[in-house]
Amino acid sequence: MDHKWVHLAAYSQVPPFAVVGGHDCDGTPIYVGRAYHEGDNLPAKVVPSKNNAYVCWGGREITKTHYEVLTGNHYRWIPCAAGSVPPNAVLAGNTVTGEPLYIGRGHWQGSLTVGKIHPSHHCLYIPFGGAEHRLDCYEVLTYEMSHHGHHPHHPSAPIIAVCPPALFPSVHTWLPASLTSMPPGAVVGGHDTDGSTIYVGRAHHDGEHLPCKVVPGKQSAYVSWGGKDIFKSNFEVLTGHGYHWITGHHHGEIPAAAVSTGRTRNGEPVYVGRGHHHGSLTPGKVHPYEYCVYIAYGGKEIKLKTYEILVKSF
Repeated sequence: MDHKWVHLAAYSQVPPFAVVGGHDCDGTPIYVGRAYHEGDNLPAKVVPSKNNAYVCWGGREITKTHYEVLTGNHYRWIPCAAGSVPPNAVLAGNTVTGEPLYIGRGHWQGSLTVGKIHPSHHCLYIPFGGAEHRLDCYEVLTYEMSHHGHHPHHPSAPIIAVCPPALFPSVHTWLPASLTSMPPGAVVGGHDTDGSTIYVGRAHHDGEHLPCKVVPGKQSAYVSWGGKDIFKSNFEVLTGHGYHWITGHHHGEIPAAAVSTGRTRNGEPVYVGRGHHHGSLTPGKVHPYEYCVYIAYGGKEIKLKTYEILVKSF
């Protein structure tokens, strides 16, 4: 079975069952497309509100007035990184030299934008604001096997290394909380220097969803960002059972059941970690490619090379 691509031109209506790829920074939908440019068959972002499609090539965002839109069902987005794609990744086309290009998407300046996964470049490229932007962490479009056990994976496309394991934040229960009342089943993250209990939280800051240390005994909740610890009055607390902590890897490997609070503005997932500092055991944020945990402590953002990662047993 092949994927169904429908040819369109500028100002055309999107066909039925067009696959949604994300949204522009103004909230309007982006659909999954592809288009030819300079001999390459490239993944494209199709933006009906702008009556065009866009590809990225040679450092630029390029408008395409003739393109194809992917249609159908049973498509799913899977977190990946560093040019990796799973075996059932959707192949959009090839470069002029024959290298396969896969469909990915990533967060950029308030958008969730479709682009091209270039395995030999170890990244996703997206078209945005007239330029080509590189994202090392992204989601890849996959086709779920039908009940007959078949999927339309391109026979000549190589099976690239399996994506780094990650879970969507939606598998966890985050509840709004206040410093005077913790929800039932709140997950304990550690303790402060004086022994006060610290709970695992998350909060928005500067467009990012970050791990947050919540200390009801001190009426405080903080995230670490930009070298500082930042007080947050609005936050959520992780609740539920089956959570435990495992030792973090010095090579930055993230375990399959690691708890993510969300993503940075450039699309990189952020995980919950914790580390010892000045008699405390403080939760913080783990960036996969920095091989450390950052915690909020004493007015500063502290980097710890030895840490644990929060995981959930299923």
